[in-house]
Amino acid sequence: MASEYDVQRQGWRLECGDTCVLRHNGKSAECILIDISVSGVLVSCDDEMAENLLQGDICGLYLCADPHECPNVVECKVTRRDDTRIGLQFPTGM
Repeated sequence: MASEYDVQRQGWRLECGDTCVLRHNGKSAECILIDISVSGVLVSCDDEMAENLLQGDICGLYLCADPHECPNVVECKVTRRDDTRIGLQFPTGM
């Protein structure tokens, strides 16, 4: 699953490239999990729903492509975003 370790920002980040699902206000978008750490994730989403996320928004994250296979959703807060990448903070860091 993981390819490399990278030391940046708040500790170790594990690069992934796996598919995940982001939910916000009843809508879902399939995204790519760029990297993950103990405090959050960086995802890449090219979707209209994801474009409307703002810093501070709370959204749900499924760490797989099919929410039926991994029914547990992780509540996250949007900490930053650019054209296609969204930084999400896990609840313990919120």
